[in-house]
Amino acid sequence: MIIATVVEGKTDHIVLVEILKKLLPAGKHRYLAPLQPTKEFHKRGKGWKGVRNWCKETWQEEDCSLKDILSDATGPAIDMLVIHVDADIAAEHDLQEGTDALYDPIEQPCPPIQATIRQLRRVIMGKGWLNSSALPRQIILAIPAQDTENWTFAALFPENKLCAQNDYECIRKTHKKPGYKLSTNDYGKFFKRKGREIKKPERVYNKLAPQIAEKWDKVCAICSQAQQFTQDVRSLIIH
Repeated sequence: MIIATVVEGKTDHIVLVEILKKLLPAGKHRYLAPLQPTKEFHKRGKGWKGVRNWCKETWQEEDCSLKDILSDATGPAIDMLVIHVDADIAAEHDLQEGTDALYDPIEQPCPPIQATIRQLRRVIMGKGWLNSSALPRQIILAIPAQDTENWTFAALFPENKLCAQNDYECIRKTHKKPGYKLSTNDYGKFFKRKGREIKKPERVYNKLAPQIAEKWDKVCAICSQAQQFTQDVRSLIIH
């Protein structure tokens, strides 16, 4: 299989590739460099806005279409394309910028997280993003809740009481978020903080990603969206 990703950041790509190596059956699989972000991402931007701009290009650019990207018209034919955003973007006020087809509110009461995820999926398929009534079978949406660090924390500290909370995928307060905790001494200080921003170096995730994949069953037991991603990957393989 040839596998590509469109992600918020390079560390998300690192994690997803290791998870896919765990989930996919043995065989020759080729993982392409991220379609977004790229080394020249200044045009699209980065983070979730970069993902949105990439999605828009698939139907707004004259010489670009989702069909062409997935076929061999612009490069190798892609068997699986994972489009990633974090669930915490549901709170962004400009998520549906430039479209009148609004899904409002996007952020739903939580727990559980599923209602918010459904709204996010509608947004991603809508006119402000992919503008597609149905996703091609090769596309899988990966939406960690609230972000990839929820999966990371669950893999590293599955027995921690935080993981047992029914609102684990809903935590929004900065100092209570799993990603924040991973920047503290009590939880390995894997990341660094600069103000409210958490710095997550690629070199750190190069070491953490295999551990996340190794403990993926535990992550799925804690995180519904990890389980959903797993189901979607397996469904694509079967069909």
